[in-house]
Amino acid sequence: MTSYYLLLIQFLFVLVTLFIFWKSVRYFRRTWIYKRLRSLPFPTPYINILQPIPQYQSLSPTDKEKLHLMILLFIEQKEFIGAKMLINDKVKVVIAFYACLMRLGFELGEKDHVSSIIVYPKHFIVNDSHTSDGIHYHGASVLEGQSANGTVVISWQDIEENIVQQGKENVIIHEFAHELDFEDGLADGTPLLESSNYERWSDVFSKAFSTLKDLEEKDIHSERLVFLGNYALTNEAEFFAVCSERFFETPKALKKHFPDVYEELKRFYRLDTEALFSPEL
Repeated sequence: MTSYYLLLIQFLFVLVTLFIFWKSVRYFRRTWIYKRLRSLPFPTPYINILQPIPQYQSLSPTDKEKLHLMILLFIEQKEFIGAKMLINDKVKVVIAFYACLMRLGFELGEKDHVSSIIVYPKHFIVNDSHTSDGIHYHGASVLEGQSANGTVVISWQDIEENIVQQGKENVIIHEFAHELDFEDGLADGTPLLESSNYERWSDVFSKAFSTLKDLEEKDIHSERLVFLGNYALTNEAEFFAVCSERFFETPKALKKHFPDVYEELKRFYRLDTEALFSPEL
């Protein structure tokens, strides 16, 4: 019996040692990558790609410096896969910019769980099967984007349209918001928060969602509902993703229509986008 416990202790010791070694290797490798990329100048062609984007133009030199490093890290560490299209620098840089802009308020590497990005030239079709009340349903959906388990699938056509129109929609932000939402293992519209913030977040988002849902069901016209769009009321996860789009694309309007939601997103993303970006956004 004594030998059994001794072997068990030795086994656990080996596991702990291997885990510490693995974490150390990851830490030193990450530090080496950060140091190497910091020493590199941000490529001029990348800057030329970013210049037309209003959010990039509005950033301070300090924020741009941090974002440049984040973009280089993103492009180096993520797998870009072209589905019926070639992946060029513009595709990588534009997707990296918006994905990294969302994490500008966080530390390097924080909340960075996406490992691969699949890019389609246009809308793509996804087959869907599910069972409800004992009845099996099968169908196909035409999508602009989709995300699950660290993989984001996205339509380049919609990305380009979002940039050209400079409106309130942004499919990159939408899909990466879903990944942030799923960090705690649940796609429920509540991302991983500090424990003291859950009750306030739930109160604010539940109230906004239920109020708009009631207006939609009663077919009552509302500027707030028009601003977010009916798709935001599909479920709580979509509501969070759409609100995140507006937070980065039209922060002034979001703050006007949903001041409490804006404040919660400001705390979560650690950014005051209304102050960060130019007044017209």
